[in-house]
Amino acid sequence: MELRTLEDLQLQTAASKTKKDASSLDQNDFMKLMLQQLKSQDPFKPTDNTEFISQMAQLTSVSGISEMNENLAGLTQSLYSAQLLDASSLIGKDVLLETDVAALPSSGNVQGQVNLATSTTALDIEILAPTGEVIGKVPLGPQRAGTVAFEWNGVGLDGERMPPGTYQIRANYLNGHTVEAVATEMRSE
Repeated sequence: MELRTLEDLQLQTAASKTKKDASSLDQNDFMKLMLQQLKSQDPFKPTDNTEFISQMAQLTSVSGISEMNENLAGLTQSLYSAQLLDASSLIGKDVLLETDVAALPSSGNVQGQVNLATSTTALDIEILAPTGEVIGKVPLGPQRAGTVAFEWNGVGLDGERMPPGTYQIRANYLNGHTVEAVATEMRSE
């Protein structure tokens, strides 16, 4: 009787070491379940061939999905590493980022550009305070379609230099009789 208890304890210990999450059944678990089903079937009512083939197809699908998940995880890691490598090559260089936010330094200007799909009779760059109030403006006048560079010297509408900080940049152009917004790209070091 005690030997049986010891054997149960060993089985329980081994089972707890290999215990898996129910959602992480793999191909081996699936095969074990299917073989157990075949062993336990009623000999007078064997498993239908189509059902057995269906289960084999499920096994193949599960195996394929698991392999695909592993491949996607590897691909994701490779892409992330490539992005980090690309980003590290930009250290110390000027880059343009599509954003509507610019950081005004204590001395110096804010530079950026807009890409116009069509020519315009008026292109204006507006600088907004965190409150949303327009505090600066860079009128660029008529422009042809394409890339148009701009620079804000940090001087507000009142003629005074604005304090260093983060400002929103908004570009508007006249398209016929309609004023439309266009995305800005800001230079960053």
